[in-house]
Amino acid sequence: MRKLLYQDEARLEYGRILWKNPRMRARLLAHWSDERHPHAARFQEHRAEVEELLASQPGDDERLDNQLQARGLSLRVVVKEIPPVFGSFF
Repeated sequence: MRKLLYQDEARLEYGRILWKNPRMRARLLAHWSDERHPHAARFQEHRAEVEELLASQPGDDERLDNQLQARGLSLRVVVKEIPPVFGSFF
């Protein structure tokens, strides 16, 4: 059974690709934490989970989902908390 929508799978897959590059990771964190970003406050609430998810391997998704569910979250919930990137100030 699918746990994620195609759009969410793409967000997670591309997020992981970008996250592997230390310079891009720093740039994403700076962008998502910028006060101009409309989701900056929400990102700060879920930052630890988003970072954990982006640093994980695709084969770990089920294990990670189980761990997140034990904390009252889920893979689906955390993927939706990965903020978008806005080109105007990225």
